[in-house]
Amino acid sequence: MKIPILPPGEIARRAVQAKESIKVSKQTRNVAKATDRTIKKAFGIEEQKKSKPEHGQQIFVFNHLQKNHVVYSLTRSMNNNAALAQLPFNGKKSVPAALRKDLWHPFAQIRFPPGAGTIGLSAFQKLREYRKRHELEWGTEITLGEDGKHKSLKERGKALCDQRANSVADMALVLSRLAPAPLEDGVETREEREKNIGLIGEGSGTQVEILWNNMYDAESAEKWADNVVHAPMPAPTPSGGKRLLKKREIAALIRGEIAAKKELYEALDEKRIELERDRQESGIEVSAEQLEQEEAERRAEMAERLKEIKLEFRVDERNAFLEAEKKAEAAAKYARQVALEQRRVGADTFQGTPEEVEAAARAAAVAAGIVSQSPPSFGTSYTIPSTKTKSPASKVANESLQQAVLDPVARQAKKQAARDLYFKRQAEQAERKANDPEWYEMVKAEGMKRKAEKGLLAA
Repeated sequence: MKIPILPPGEIARRAVQAKESIKVSKQTRNVAKATDRTIKKAFGIEEQKKSKPEHGQQIFVFNHLQKNHVVYSLTRSMNNNAALAQLPFNGKKSVPAALRKDLWHPFAQIRFPPGAGTIGLSAFQKLREYRKRHELEWGTEITLGEDGKHKSLKERGKALCDQRANSVADMALVLSRLAPAPLEDGVETREEREKNIGLIGEGSGTQVEILWNNMYDAESAEKWADNVVHAPMPAPTPSGGKRLLKKREIAALIRGEIAAKKELYEALDEKRIELERDRQESGIEVSAEQLEQEEAERRAEMAERLKEIKLEFRVDERNAFLEAEKKAEAAAKYARQVALEQRRVGADTFQGTPEEVEAAARAAAVAAGIVSQSPPSFGTSYTIPSTKTKSPASKVANESLQQAVLDPVARQAKKQAARDLYFKRQAEQAERKANDPEWYEMVKAEGMKRKAEKGLLAA
């Protein structure tokens, strides 16, 4: 297919049009945000902002899958320059040129209580200092092998890069210094009193929680203080949230249903083959009518068992429920946007707050039977994620399980909104045409020129 060559005038026109469309879209987006903020302020809807943890309240530990590098970070995501600055040069190719996200994974997460950010920063400093000492101060365990011979340069560099076990021991030591000092007869021992590693909050009894990606990594330390609590790191939620988890659950049920059907077919075939083998060994002859009767009984049994499997898994119902829930959420959100727009323009059809309109729309879907009151239940639990609300009225409205508007009503409202926007633009263009005739003549001449360039009109 030959790509047509556009004339210079058409290329310039399209560039100007694209620039104007970007500008208009930005202005529309800003106006929508400002309108939403104004409406929320008018109705007293406060946005609940999630408070961020204090700087130093959390320490994130990352581990390299191949070389067992250990990197400490105060943020959940690794910074390329800050992470590479912690890795020492232990030989050729011991330090990567840049971070690869597929080779680094979370190793542990250290949590300090609220208000203990300074203690966390001090612990972060000590952990990095001790890790640096491990890399610079080492003994014969790095230079000599098990047979007493000197290791090669590559083996020594590999051993120095592996700081996984040392990091766990460092965490146990640093965090144990935050525990209350041991007492003898009510008096602090001289040995513990004289030791001071320069850690803020030393001996304050600060409780610390460590989340491990692998709980067995905690065994690398000889002992842990009583002020440290260990727990597994929660599994990350995949993109798409809870609805994606439901889809994966349904996919697992589909695989289970297929496996159950396959097992049923194999069992029935094995039963039929065994019956034929017994008849051949005993020399029993069976008439055609009896064979047809047995085949009919076998089919009836198979249909009954398949119905039981279908009833046990109920994949179709759950899949339909998931689709209905998705449509319900989208329709309810659109109903709220329509209410916000009607409130902004002062429409006469607007009644109630946007939250009340959304609640009424959701209740209408339940009343119409689009969405059932409860999901299909069997075996495993099946919960529906509740919509996040920002006001008491919307919170009460979203407590019901499935509430949405009718799809035809939503489509009609969407068409009406597009039609109103078209008429509004036409009115603005007519007003500008009446107020600025020169602009209209210029636009008209430009249009005639474009038609002439395209060959649609004689020049």
